[in-house]
Amino acid sequence: MMNNSSWPRQLMAVTLSLLLLWFAQCSLVAQEPAPAPYTPLDAVQLDQLVAPIALYPDSLVAQVLTASTFPNQVNDADNWIHQNGGLPPDQLAAAVNSTPWDPSVKALAEFPTVLDNMARNYNWTAALGNAYYNQPGDVMNAVQAMRYQAQQAGTLRSTPQQRVFYSGGLVVIEPVNPAFVYVPYYNPWTVYGAPVAAWGGYYWGPPRGVVLGAGIAIGFGVAIGVGLFAHYGWGYHAWAPNWHGGVVVYNHTTYISRSTTVINGGHFGVYNRGVYEHAGAGVPGGYHPAVTGQSAVYAHPGAAGTYHPAPGSSYHPAPASSYHAAPASSYHPAPASSYHPAPAASHPATAPAYHAPSQSAQKAAPSGEHSKAQAHKAAKPAHREK
Repeated sequence: MMNNSSWPRQLMAVTLSLLLLWFAQCSLVAQEPAPAPYTPLDAVQLDQLVAPIALYPDSLVAQVLTASTFPNQVNDADNWIHQNGGLPPDQLAAAVNSTPWDPSVKALAEFPTVLDNMARNYNWTAALGNAYYNQPGDVMNAVQAMRYQAQQAGTLRSTPQQRVFYSGGLVVIEPVNPAFVYVPYYNPWTVYGAPVAAWGGYYWGPPRGVVLGAGIAIGFGVAIGVGLFAHYGWGYHAWAPNWHGGVVVYNHTTYISRSTTVINGGHFGVYNRGVYEHAGAGVPGGYHPAVTGQSAVYAHPGAAGTYHPAPGSSYHPAPASSYHAAPASSYHPAPASSYHPAPAASHPATAPAYHAPSQSAQKAAPSGEHSKAQAHKAAKPAHREK
């Protein structure tokens, strides 16, 4: 039985113990090292990083680059697809629309083998996201450089599944039939002619049913219909790379990821180095970069809302007004004010850039509305098919 005269001292002792424990925890938190700063990649490293996706159709490249800034969501989406992939297509599309994922991750639900590959190679996916976020122009140039190299090697050419053609100095890849997309499968370390050193830890293997026989550099799986997902505004045709601007475009508007897990978040494009603008290791001979310091959108944010799809392309993105983000009450996105680029007088302002929804430490959800870009028509220069 407790002595009445001793309980105040025992209570004080317990209180002091709790305070000491709290101070100790605060000290440990204060001593945790800050996240490592981003280390810019050179051309050789960027070639390795983009090799597995450089020969994807343009819109799929845009989706993968953006979704890679949300690697945790990619894992969540992959697990969800494995559990629910048997749903009828219309029900699957509706269920995906109601998830709290970023629109780019939702779009990849149409391509489960791509999603599965990104989840399996989680470290590579996170590295690709960090590289695209910090060096967007360099990453875009790396994709074009690898396409150029594959064409020089004779492995990238038009097929019954996809068209490959030059347009305005770019190597463009798009489906023959815009309603059906074929995902190309290839060995990313040998398809470009000269061997490319494999990205450390990257696992590659064609999916079940795809066999690359002798003399076949690129194979294709079954056709994937993209019509049902287009109804929601975040489907395949809502995405495109702005090759000359060095950014991904979502419904005609520059897309700036608001992932909170990327290194250097809130400072999109500040580590771009223009590594493909001069000859050197990893830069194919004769390659002319699509993105330069003068054309880069992230360097001149006033032009961020303007996008001209590649002339000669059949790309028809969904109208900007058709995207309706799914509500979610369990997350708190980061404020949109985290990105404040300096104005550029030489590039007149058009529409503001689209700031993608933020991401929590494990999951993120779309939030807010994107801006509508002004419609522009571009002259159609001659292009030649390969």
